[in-house]
Amino acid sequence: MTKIVVIGVDGATLNLMDKWMDHGKLPIFDKIRKNGVYGNLRSTTPYYSAPAWVSIVTGCNPGKHGIYDFFCTDSFSKKIINSRYRKTKAIWNILTLNGKKSIVVNVPGTYPPEKINGIMITGLLTPSPDSDFTYPKIIKKDLIEGKLGKYELEQVAIDDIPKNLTARYAPKKLAEQINEITTSHAKVTMNLMNKYDWDFTMVVFRGTDDIQHLLWDNKSLILSCYQKADYYIGEMMKKHPNAVFIVVSDHGFGKPEKYFYVNNALYNAGYIKTISNPRYNLNTFFITIFDKMSKFIFHVIPLKSIVRSKMGRKFILSTGSSSNIDFNNTKAYYHSVCSRGIRINLGNKYNDGPVEQKDYEGLRNEIINFLKEIKDPESNKPIVKNIYKWEDIYGKNAVNDPLDIIFDLYEEFGAQELLHPPEGLKNLLNTRNKTLSYISKPGFYDWKGDHLPNGIFFMHGDNIKSNLKINTSIIDIVPTILASMEIPIPKNIDGNVIKDVFIKKPEIKNIEDYTDKKSVLTDSELNKIKKLRFLK
Repeated sequence: MTKIVVIGVDGATLNLMDKWMDHGKLPIFDKIRKNGVYGNLRSTTPYYSAPAWVSIVTGCNPGKHGIYDFFCTDSFSKKIINSRYRKTKAIWNILTLNGKKSIVVNVPGTYPPEKINGIMITGLLTPSPDSDFTYPKIIKKDLIEGKLGKYELEQVAIDDIPKNLTARYAPKKLAEQINEITTSHAKVTMNLMNKYDWDFTMVVFRGTDDIQHLLWDNKSLILSCYQKADYYIGEMMKKHPNAVFIVVSDHGFGKPEKYFYVNNALYNAGYIKTISNPRYNLNTFFITIFDKMSKFIFHVIPLKSIVRSKMGRKFILSTGSSSNIDFNNTKAYYHSVCSRGIRINLGNKYNDGPVEQKDYEGLRNEIINFLKEIKDPESNKPIVKNIYKWEDIYGKNAVNDPLDIIFDLYEEFGAQELLHPPEGLKNLLNTRNKTLSYISKPGFYDWKGDHLPNGIFFMHGDNIKSNLKINTSIIDIVPTILASMEIPIPKNIDGNVIKDVFIKKPEIKNIEDYTDKKSVLTDSELNKIKKLRFLK
């Protein structure tokens, strides 16, 4: 039976890797490129981590699995999603129902961990190290040096400020921190693979995403993070030479020349109403002062400890772009920096929303036309490339309340959700300016690098062709894994088997769907997991 190893390298892009492979700087990736299959991996719409990783592990489009953002899309509050929001089975659920064992490490959106035939250690979106983030629970006790190894957890939104300041004032230190986290996740995964029986293993290395967001212009430090992933992929291939390896990323990366402050544009057009003037309110003043004092804060204040405290976490998640919004009178609002979506404030859906159902479609078309017409004031070039109604890309049966309007930008633009003047104090002193600038060069609160639609796809192992370049989609990964393992593919999966990667084409079997009739281990069995199920 074929064993499969899936390794995620978050945000990895061939735009950087091709040249590095050509010059021998990524020897393992180059080996797979020459002795296996590689190419671009088309992401979801929008091409952001939350929907993309879930599509990678389910084979379904976001409208079917229901994850569109790191934050819930059925609310204006910043409520972080979790694995219970996913409405379709992931690959490890299907394998469990077929009696196969899985090891799953650091995959975004897997908290809380699911009961699977195997081991799961959750990744990004896990609330804190105090959470029960392993299945079975007893595995958490072994995440220490001398056993499985120390396991580093990152926290979405909470860690953003410390990472930003480290990138600004100690970039080399940020790369070192990222590489330490990659090492942590790699060693824990390899120790699990050596200690327990498995048919499928998946681990995600997230650091390449962070380093590219924050230090896009420092290619040497970015390369060091790719090389760390390259090294550990090689180590896993050495230890498990008979396994099929699949390396993927959730999206690609590039450099935005300017940022489109979406909520600023909506505010100027009257779609957003605020409690106080966003040019002068306390939140804008605080952001401006924090920027000016950031060097002192970085060197003197233990910021990471503060933001990860219960009080710090609560403060960060309760503030931000929505803190000054008057939702009783706001018609439309850009949901988050990673959603590329606008929510219309329907009264029958949200308490006190000002938009009536009869006016919904007219308003949506009005905002779509507004986005089509908006241009960069300097170049007079359009900013928004594609605009979609949710049903056009997710289908009318989409679950979990997708955002009303989804859009893509031209590559030279990124999107920002903050509602405040990007010029800082200069705008505060300019009393003649009655509107907010909606275009700005990347500043302190903007990423230096941002996502592009094409990630990476590498595949290597027995029965896999050599030296073949092929482009595919992230929804094709699960059906290709199932075909490799001779497991029937559920008909609700949107992706297709990537047939051209195989020397001998596998027999493709389909099934209407898997029921949960096959039981997973009981609690008593799980307490004996090391002796009964996983020890070799």
